[in-house]
Order: sequence, then structure tokens, then C-alpha cells
Amino acid sequence: MKKLIFSAFIATTLFVSSCGKDDDNGGGSTSLTGDWYLYILYQDNDNKGLRWGIPNTCAEQSYWSIADKKIKLEWYWLGNNNNCQYKPIYYDYTSSNGTFHMAVSDDSPTGRKGMTTSMKYEMKDKELILRYNDGRNDIINVLRKKDVDYSHLDPLTGRWLMTKYVVGQQEALVKDGECLYGEIVAHSLGATLYLDYPENGQCNKTINNYKWVKEGSKYYDITDPTKKELWDINFSNNNRYMTFAVDTNNGHVVMHFTKVK
Repeated sequence: MKKLIFSAFIATTLFVSSCGKDDDNGGGSTSLTGDWYLYILYQDNDNKGLRWGIPNTCAEQSYWSIADKKIKLEWYWLGNNNNCQYKPIYYDYTSSNGTFHMAVSDDSPTGRKGMTTSMKYEMKDKELILRYNDGRNDIINVLRKKDVDYSHLDPLTGRWLMTKYVVGQQEALVKDGECLYGEIVAHSLGATLYLDYPENGQCNKTINNYKWVKEGSKYYDITDPTKKELWDINFSNNNRYMTFAVDTNNGHVVMHFTKVK
């Protein structure tokens, strides 16, 4: 199994829209009309490669209020002074063939009136998935609707933080300020595992992306379609605790994670 590294994430500027009808999906029917927030995203903010991550604290305050013909993006972004700056922008829109066609509305508090943009969208398992290009890469944003139950989704999805790292009979606890850190951000579309670990007097920072599937109760890495690899994953404590085991050159490793999102 590949090893990975943790790095900071900064949420990107988002444009979102919706059609004014219900979309049927695996988790039931959820109307696109209402308030949505950014859950996780797939992007590259610091030229270290595309990966799955979580929005920063400012983006977490943002939400998208979707009506039949208008979207109000109540957006907070991280300013130069590290404070969240409020910059709402409103759009008029139409939709066709899985694409939102948007124009900055006349009553928008910010943005150039009439400026247009477009974005691919789909509803899947009650989530709103947006795809667009930021000028360099194809970005994915996963939005969830406020007050909707997402417990039907696979327990692996979400954000996991490593609490300890066990190699054979040796156990190392994750502590602030030390070179041992692990994080998994997972979605049905993919997953990223970040790992900082000491080796030969240096702190190795690694990051890898995966594609995965679940068959029955087993998880498989299908990043390389010619090599399907079984993942040794086990859940406990009502799916809030997870172990992820792998064989490495240094022996059998078991990583212990707690779900935080």
C-alpha cells in the first residue's frame, strides 16, 4: 500500500446552481432547493498535486441557498490577515444536460453583473457533486444539504485522524509537535491518505490518492485497474473508530483512526 502525507487545505472559490426539481438517487429523493454546505473537495491549492481534503474554517461558514431560478452563495474566504471575509455573490441560472449556466445577477452584492460561468453537476446519494476546471485542474466539490441524514453512506467516507501507529509490538502515539501524523479523507469517488513519519532522522511527508470499491464487507484498492488489492479495514464503536493494517518493509503496520467528520 502507498504511503501519504498531510498538508493544509484552502477551499477554492465556488460557483453552484441547481435545477428546481427533485433528483432520485441511491439514498432517496432530495430536493436541490435549500441550503447546501461544502463537505469535502478534490483540488490542488499549493502545487503539491490533486487530492481529497476538507474545506478551511472560512469555507465551512459558507453556504449555498438555492431557489428555483437563483442561487445565493453566502461565501466567506480567508483573507490576507487570516480572518474570514464575507463576500456574497448571487446568480441567475438555467440548467440543461447536467450543466448549470449561471450569470451574476443584478442584485448581487459582489461580482461583475452579467458575468457568466458554467459547471457540471450531479445528485448522488443525496449529495450534490460539482465539477469544474480552475484553469489548471479538474476540480470536484461535494456538497451536503443542511438537516439531511447521510447515515446511509459508507462508513469509510469522511475525515479520519490517526491516533496511534503500531509496528509489530511497538506502539507510537500521535502527539502535537512530533513527526507522526495521519489523516484519511474519503469519498465514494476516491480517497487520500496523508502520513508524516520519522525515518533515518528525517520526517517523511507522503501523500497518495486512491480509487476504491466495496464488495460485500470488503474494501479494495482499484487505483491500478490491473491490480486489485484488498484493504485490511475494520470498524468499531458505531463506525467512529477504524483500524487500517498494511504490510511494509518495516513489518506489519496497524494505523488507528478516529472519525472527526
